[in-house]
Parts: sequence; structure tokens; C-alpha cells
Amino acid sequence: MKWLGATLSGGERQRVVVARALAQESPVLLLDEPTSALDLGHQQRALELVDKLRRERGITVVSAMHDLTLAGLYADRLLLLHQGVAVARGDAQAVLRSETLAEFYGISARVIHEADGTVVVVPQRVAGEL
Repeated sequence: MKWLGATLSGGERQRVVVARALAQESPVLLLDEPTSALDLGHQQRALELVDKLRRERGITVVSAMHDLTLAGLYADRLLLLHQGVAVARGDAQAVLRSETLAEFYGISARVIHEADGTVVVVPQRVAGEL
């Protein structure tokens, strides 16, 4: 089986990890960066599947994610960590704010709050700063 790992891409390995976690049918699903190494289509399919199973099976999903737009789109509640400390918690509308991201991550970002509750985080270029 060791040779098989060498023939799988990073995205394929990530999909195997998510599939194994889902197959265990645990009442709590812990995911660490479930969409890393996945293209946009596989990111969406993986998170849609996890969300469908969450709703149908009533499981609890705890996921660490760096993509704040995806986190806001799929999570009921967010916990924003900075240096291991919880600095904001709540729904995406409450947690994902330009001011909060600037304060704790030192970034300039435009946060778009859509009428349907969707939150989109768009990093802004800061000319001349490195």
C-alpha cells in the first residue's frame, strides 16, 4: 500500500482523508484544513458532502480552516483564533469584519456581507508594503 501513496496527488490524498473520516460515522467530525490541496470544485463538493451529512445525521463538525470565505459559507458558528487565543466568536456576519481581520491578522481586506447572509472576504493589495 505504501507505493499507492506515492502515486496520489496532494488533493487525492486529502480526499481520501476526508472520506475515511466520513466513513467512521462518528457523532463528532474533527477536520483540519479539509480543503487544503483541493481545487475549487473538489473544495465545494467536499464541504457540501460534509454539510449534507451534518444535517442528515445530526453530527457535530469542528473544522480548522484558513479560507475565511469558505468557513463563513459552511459554518453555523465561527471561532477566530489569534496566537492560540479566541478573539471573536459567533456567526459569519458577526465574526468576519474588516476591522477584526486588520486588528488580529494585520491585513487589509474588504468583507462583503450579502443580503442572503453570505460573507465574502477579499484581501486588498497594499502597494509598496512588504
